[in-house]
Amino acid sequence: MDLNKFDTVASLTTEKVVWSIRVRAQTVWKGINRTTNEFRGFNIIFMDEQVHDYKGDEPNRAVRNQKHIYFDNQTNFKRITEDVPLMKEYAFDLFGLNDVPKFLNDNRFLIDVIGIVSKNEAISVISTEDTSKSRLKFKLEDGRNMVMVTFFNEFGQSFEKALKAIEAENVVVVIASAKVNKYEATGEIYLTNYPATRFYLTPRHYSVELLHKSAKCLQAEEETDTTLYTIKEIKNFTKDYIEKNVLCHVTVKKVEEECNWYDNFHIECDKEVNIIDGRYRCCHCKRNLPYPDKRFRICTVCTDKTGVLPIILPDEEIQRLTGKDVYELENENREAGDEKRFPPILKEFENKQYLITLMPSKDNIEKKCSVYKAKMLSDPVEMLGSHNPQEQLTTEFEEVTENTEADSTKNLLSYSSPPTSKSTTRTRGRKTKAPVKYEVEDCEPISKLKKS
Repeated sequence: MDLNKFDTVASLTTEKVVWSIRVRAQTVWKGINRTTNEFRGFNIIFMDEQVHDYKGDEPNRAVRNQKHIYFDNQTNFKRITEDVPLMKEYAFDLFGLNDVPKFLNDNRFLIDVIGIVSKNEAISVISTEDTSKSRLKFKLEDGRNMVMVTFFNEFGQSFEKALKAIEAENVVVVIASAKVNKYEATGEIYLTNYPATRFYLTPRHYSVELLHKSAKCLQAEEETDTTLYTIKEIKNFTKDYIEKNVLCHVTVKKVEEECNWYDNFHIECDKEVNIIDGRYRCCHCKRNLPYPDKRFRICTVCTDKTGVLPIILPDEEIQRLTGKDVYELENENREAGDEKRFPPILKEFENKQYLITLMPSKDNIEKKCSVYKAKMLSDPVEMLGSHNPQEQLTTEFEEVTENTEADSTKNLLSYSSPPTSKSTTRTRGRKTKAPVKYEVEDCEPISKLKKS
């Protein structure tokens, strides 16, 4: 088969007229002139083996791309039945619910979001003035944020019917190409359906699995044991502490420069990537990658008055505290003329106290693996001088330890990041990753979500 028989969507330009593309039609809807009610044609969202973000200047566009394909009378379509290429089932351009308000005054794009819906709360209401009109109003939540959704008429009815067909009380839903609007009476922002809008209940998409993980992490965060444990106690944990959130107050004595300060990741599988025969290879899904994601992996040696503990600091917390990601630090190294140097900003974690949340793994408890991974850490408490595990802590910390255990925990928790607030459309100080698209294995709808 000729590998160059078809053009990719990414290669399309205005320099020639005739193209041959092989694509999947994800969404099809009619284009109607809202003023004259004139049918103008069909709109289609196409995707091929390669999915790319894109831009444009038309209002309320379902996708972001600078390419807009026009069909004329000479355009031919042929359904593929043989040698069908492996294409992703879905291509969503997802934004966090905290980003929804930003689209209110930006009518260039519609928005794709994911969240959890309680089917007991989604009940349609028929208009008393016109029985042919109805609306379905419900909350869409992700554990941290909430936004109202109103679907009108047949679209709302079809959503309600599909929702009731699922046994679980809480259902993960992706709403693609939704319109951001505002209730005139209350000024509250909400999402509504547009001709391009589609919904997908628990689709085979990576975002569903991530939402599951996020919900579990938020629940675990709320259930975190507020007792402060010493390093000696952590090393003697029993199996009852496996994957339990525990707090410790330590000093970062050393940031290891000899270890790799970042890892390559396959973002689809959320697994580390190895270099095999000069190519990036994900051993989980057995695929070669052109370019993996890069995440911080800083190895530290931490101490308190009871001992020493190697701790790996998490990528998101490092980004939060430094305000930079791996790519920015790599670029700074290039500009400094030394791409292999250890970034100086990462050494600034040394000689500072942190309240760290750990989640001991099965290997930590059963196999006595001495390296622990941190989940969260507070802002640095203070700059410290030299410190020996056997010596007393600083005067400030000594005063804290003289209090009762409850008082001690309360004082030290004041150094941590602000607690999770009630779900709301208000934005939080959270960095939003660039949207990506791919699939994961099937996962069941969330049967129970503990609301924050």
